[in-house]
Amino acid sequence: VAPATCISISEVRLVRQNTPRTCGQACVAMLAGVFIEDAIKAMRTSGPTSIGQIMEALDYYKIGHAEKNIRLSKKNPSLPRTAILTVHMPEYTHWVLYHKQKFSDPEFGLLDECRSDGKVTSFLEIYSE
Repeated sequence: VAPATCISISEVRLVRQNTPRTCGQACVAMLAGVFIEDAIKAMRTSGPTSIGQIMEALDYYKIGHAEKNIRLSKKNPSLPRTAILTVHMPEYTHWVLYHKQKFSDPEFGLLDECRSDGKVTSFLEIYSE
């Protein structure tokens, strides 16, 4: 059961990362409905982000989320309705927003499936209606 800090997401507006290292900030911006520059300012970095930094930013914007990243496995084989995904690309790790079976990828755009060169390894559930 999701806590009272659910957000209502009727439509996710794709936010593109403005540098090769701001995918985490773009995911937060999409969920908060703000410009990427605002998310960068709130997160105090325009560099790579950790799951902890993303969670702090979600807290800042009062967006409810799970307490930790969940590994995709046989025990947890499917994604929730809304989540920030950890995607391992060949050269780097990438954050992608997943909502209603669509991938809002800050680098590659709105996708129906995750890119074939990326492997989703875990997710942070976002509590949404």
